[in-house]
Amino acid sequence: MTGAALLLFSAACSETEQFGTDGEGRLALATSVSGDMNVVSRASEQELADGCMVWISNDKGLVYRYEGLDNIPSSISLLSGRYVAEAWTGDSVSASFDKRWFKGREEFTITKGEVSTVNLVCKVANVAASVNYAEGLEDVLSDFTMTVGHARGSLVFEGRDDRRGYFMMPSTDHNLAFELKGTQGDGSEFVYNGVIEDAQPATEYILNVKYTAQETTVGGAIFSIVIDSKEIELSTDVKLVPAPKISGYGFDLATPIMGEEGTIGRRSVYIASATQISNVIVSGDIFSTLLPALGGDRFDLCNVSETALADINAIGVNYKSTYDADADQTLFQLNFEEEFTNRLPNGDYNISIEATDAKGNVTAATMTIKVSDVAVVANPVIDAEVYARKATLHGTIAKDGVETAGFNYRQQGTTQWIYAEAASDNSAYSKGDTFSAVIEGLEPGSTYEYCAVADGNATATIETFVTEAATQLPNSSFEEWGKKSRADILASDYNNIFWDSGNHGSTYSPIGATNLTTASTDFVHSGTYSARLESKSVFGVFAAGNLFAGQFLRVNIPNGVLGWGRPFTNRPKAMKVWVKYTPGTVGNGGDKIANGEMDRGIIYAALVDGSTMTDGSDTWPVIIMTNKGDESKAQLFDKNGDNVLAYGEHVFNEATPEEGLMQIEIPIEYRKEGVKPANIIVVASASFYGDYFQGAAGSVMYLDDIELVY
Repeated sequence: MTGAALLLFSAACSETEQFGTDGEGRLALATSVSGDMNVVSRASEQELADGCMVWISNDKGLVYRYEGLDNIPSSISLLSGRYVAEAWTGDSVSASFDKRWFKGREEFTITKGEVSTVNLVCKVANVAASVNYAEGLEDVLSDFTMTVGHARGSLVFEGRDDRRGYFMMPSTDHNLAFELKGTQGDGSEFVYNGVIEDAQPATEYILNVKYTAQETTVGGAIFSIVIDSKEIELSTDVKLVPAPKISGYGFDLATPIMGEEGTIGRRSVYIASATQISNVIVSGDIFSTLLPALGGDRFDLCNVSETALADINAIGVNYKSTYDADADQTLFQLNFEEEFTNRLPNGDYNISIEATDAKGNVTAATMTIKVSDVAVVANPVIDAEVYARKATLHGTIAKDGVETAGFNYRQQGTTQWIYAEAASDNSAYSKGDTFSAVIEGLEPGSTYEYCAVADGNATATIETFVTEAATQLPNSSFEEWGKKSRADILASDYNNIFWDSGNHGSTYSPIGATNLTTASTDFVHSGTYSARLESKSVFGVFAAGNLFAGQFLRVNIPNGVLGWGRPFTNRPKAMKVWVKYTPGTVGNGGDKIANGEMDRGIIYAALVDGSTMTDGSDTWPVIIMTNKGDESKAQLFDKNGDNVLAYGEHVFNEATPEEGLMQIEIPIEYRKEGVKPANIIVVASASFYGDYFQGAAGSVMYLDDIELVY
């Protein structure tokens, strides 16, 4: 992540255009990254820009939060008062030789009717360490290494490794430990341990290894480590340039401009760029008719001949470009005058605008003009607002005086229209007003037609949308089983596995495999098999029987590394599952659950966004790392994490009452509406605290027929 340039160009706008009538001030925020080594490629800059996080806060809390450079508007309106701008970027990892974390913070004041300019510089926030060895050290110490780190991670400097290591300190541990190891002249091992107490961010600690030679028959030395600290020296700031931003003045480019012939009027589009603009290409079928001399339907305003530009101006299209060399900012104002818009006959016109800056960033937008004498127009649906059984329809009022507005809709292939009236507090609509209605009871995976209706009169133009499918999960009845080495797996082919278990480690013993997640015929709802999850102590280590949507990655006995999540973009409202649960009495208790208590089981489902975690060559929506020796080093699932869009769980606090399987329904609650997920996570465990190696040997869960409800 990194900060981003948020630009407001006042040179080409009047005060009314800048501030409207609300008397707010505006923020012009330019953020750069200043590190101890330069960003050497455009790809590196883009990675930082794509992960950008910027927070704007005041004494009452968070006001704006932006993630990703392209999601930050070209200007920010703020009420008068004092604020804090903060930005974060980079990779926040415990220990690395190349991944760094940057942080910036600036306080500023917003004054009514003025532009406040803030330069927010993100500086290295890591603690850094390097090693400097005395000359001739190899004469008294060979095969030497220096290990530096803290509770969550460490780095090994082998030999004369002159790299700089970067560390993110845990909130509960501010000390950086180091250990020098090597072989002395007499063949004995040498070990020297020490601690850098209260290590500070943006500071490099240089471990100077010195020695005093000793006169012995085998050779020897007295070693010492002298620690120097210095503020990390910063290189030239790297200004991360967002792609140009295209916006309509006084109107939303995403909403069609509508009106009767001769009434559209002047429309201006602004292109704001954090550097010079090299190309602005305008295209549309209408230009083939109005500008036949161009020989096509597109032209580049920045690179057109004077004759062609005169022809373009003559039809009512012109521009003004203002470049501020000191700030390296451009505002390009593209005007479609009324002599252009008011000559358009009835019809739909799509005018595409594509802007390219000097760094090669490209942004495209489309201005749609609908010329018609109809009173209302149906807008295209927003994809994220279409679910399996409901959708939100939107429309725009094209004439003053409309009293009621709504939509007719029907499943494609049927003849009967269904009317849905838009909710409104107005006695009458005005031209340009928008309206919407939520329609429910739809069929999944079906195409629907709809049109706008004003005062009982339906428009002739029909739009369509397709509902989400009621997609189910593969092998959700657990009929497919196979083997990978000695581990039972929930697939006939491990290369096409959807479900897996974290219990592979229990099969690694040379004296015999113990499978905790197995196919069972004991209790079945449909088909031949159910999945049986049993918690056991295996070779003295407690393990919870479990399964999950994902894949077992590796084991470092007794710990496991798991990849969770499978691609999934639909949005169920609940998950049903047939289950039988029998808990045991906890005998492997700890700080989570005490010995003597009854164990608990859990099943949960989560829909998550497209963010990922990486561990070596493995990249997954979520990576789980258990750690029996040190719980603080474990990486477990956070159901309240920012990546979680929806979540539902069922905790079994006692045995299920039925003799056989019983069906339970787990509601899935959405925390972010109107957002499509990228992946689904489903997890079942016979022991709630199995991730912490705590629970009851003998707890058993049977699962069959998982069904997503839409």
